[in-house]
Amino acid sequence: MAGSRGSNKSRGSRHAGRIELSQREQAGAFAGYAEYRRGVEERRAALAAEVAEPLIVALIDGAEARSDAGLEDELCARLGARLAELDDGPGGDRAGPGLLAEAVISAAATAAAAALGEAADGWRSPWRVLTAVAGILPDPLSEVAADVIEGLRERPGGRRLPETIRGPAAAGPVLWARDGYGSRFGIAAAIATADGADRWYLWDVDACGPDACTVHSGYSATPEQALAQWRAGVGAVAAGAAVFTPVDNPELLADLLPREQGMLRPGGESVRQFAEYHRSKRLAEVVLAAVEAGPRRLGRGFAVHWPPADGLDAATAAPRFIAWLRARRPERPLPAGLDEDVFELAGSWHLSGSTFRYGTCSPHRVALVVDHVRAYYMGELAADLIALLPDWTAWLAELNATPPHLADRCLPYLNGAPYPGLGSASRYLSRVIE
Repeated sequence: MAGSRGSNKSRGSRHAGRIELSQREQAGAFAGYAEYRRGVEERRAALAAEVAEPLIVALIDGAEARSDAGLEDELCARLGARLAELDDGPGGDRAGPGLLAEAVISAAATAAAAALGEAADGWRSPWRVLTAVAGILPDPLSEVAADVIEGLRERPGGRRLPETIRGPAAAGPVLWARDGYGSRFGIAAAIATADGADRWYLWDVDACGPDACTVHSGYSATPEQALAQWRAGVGAVAAGAAVFTPVDNPELLADLLPREQGMLRPGGESVRQFAEYHRSKRLAEVVLAAVEAGPRRLGRGFAVHWPPADGLDAATAAPRFIAWLRARRPERPLPAGLDEDVFELAGSWHLSGSTFRYGTCSPHRVALVVDHVRAYYMGELAADLIALLPDWTAWLAELNATPPHLADRCLPYLNGAPYPGLGSASRYLSRVIE
């Protein structure tokens, strides 16, 4: 985003002597910081190991009584509970999803290796738990689990282990629905199970923030149940009459489905979101691979075409909006400096992601943009940008043919009114209902 009047920018000293001294100081500071970070990561890894071992023991103890799908669900539920507990700990001791996943792989592999030396079929429950762990993890963690499994086969007794592992697979067409604002998506796919009937996995994706966020995900028995879950989470007003239809834009689908973000994840996940943190990404990989395989893989109900984006982005939106303003008010000249303000607002409206999502406008998105403008800009410029929002949202509503009863729901948030339903931990992961 361009820096201009009133923006929160600072400038450093340009004195050569100070730069030389600063570089020496920075070298020492970086060395100290690197040592500190190593200590933090060691503490976090040790904490993750402490959590992972009893988690795996409990899963092995109950594995015999559970189906493969039930064991996977229990694994996800326990991971969610432990991750939420870890996330509430002191900042230096927060072992995140990746670290805990690595520790769980290690604990499951250790249990399976120990069981290989036992008589009869004692290895089966540890093996099922290990393969369940491998089945929910996305890349690159899935590759780590695969390497561990190959290592087990080379150990004494490893020949007893099954040669093939059945991971998740798409079993039919991928479906989606979109709310009346165009920025909330329900995506559902049938996933084959080893236990019998396919299960339908739902991603409820909110694309109002800087990036698309999966605010809810999980299995349902049927697509109808998945749709009902999505509609309940979106709200009757925004969901309107939306129904599932076959996905017809793989590029947008790839932009919406979750992926591993590492340290860039927004944070503030709920227990339920932590429970599906890994599995939602693994199944997203499975679905995208199936979509790329084309209609023959997914059946006759799937249609693939690649409609071009409408070209609306920060660079094109600004001049189009200014032209719209001139046409709407031909008797009044536009104020001086308006072009600069509009380009700033256009840049703030959508900070990342594909152009497919740029032109959408919802109450949630307006509230987030107002928050961003107030945090990034100062004083007069922030006020000027917020003052443009009524016209900006009216232009987008006209461009998208947004029904008036939906467009009008944006009005209370144009001046920063708090948006109901937003959690304090993460305004992007909150499952807001209209």
